[in-house]
Amino acid sequence: MARKPLYKAAETEMIRRIETGEWEVGRRLPNEFGLADEFGVSQGTMRRALMTLEGMGLLSRKPGRGTIVAERAAVVPAKPAAAPPRPTAELRDAAGAPVAFDVHRAKSATRGADAAEHALFGKPRLAVVERLLKVNGERAALEETMVPETLVPALDEEAPVELSAFLAVHGLDPAEIDATASAALTTMAESVALSCDRHTPLLVIRRVARDGKGRPIALQVLRVATDGATWG
Repeated sequence: MARKPLYKAAETEMIRRIETGEWEVGRRLPNEFGLADEFGVSQGTMRRALMTLEGMGLLSRKPGRGTIVAERAAVVPAKPAAAPPRPTAELRDAAGAPVAFDVHRAKSATRGADAAEHALFGKPRLAVVERLLKVNGERAALEETMVPETLVPALDEEAPVELSAFLAVHGLDPAEIDATASAALTTMAESVALSCDRHTPLLVIRRVARDGKGRPIALQVLRVATDGATWG
């Protein structure tokens, strides 16, 4: 049975508290850090749950006021959101369907930017998440996604792989995402991580997200070893 994502479990419990009156209308909730600690999730996961409940009309989040249980504590449809920016090409499986990745293992940290990263972002430090991804239960790709630490101090290891959705979890709204693809061969470490032969061909997809002023806000690199995957 598929495990319910942590942000969904947090959403369900918060909705229950609001609908039963345990959290009364007008109640000011703790900040994201406090709620994340209470529910046993990361700050990014809690932010995603709060954004969902705000969209449902259950919570009101105002600068200087914090998060408050909304006056009309009922589930209402969220307004249709504008379509997120997407690359002109995407990764597809042998049947032509978009590849759906599942996170198998993840590690997040902060570190100094290397020369190429500093040239891209103009920032000395980055928040980074590295994840091993599966497709249909098989190890399929290595992902590294990074954001300037000044924008996001820590990345959520359970955020979606799709870059627009990943950034939305962290409160970022890219105006555009550029994507390029190239070929490479696995190193020894990559072959071990992906459980494949050394020098297995890789499809390397590099995505750069930019804000409304064209400034880079995120870089994602996917190294994909899925048989039959195509880019286009």
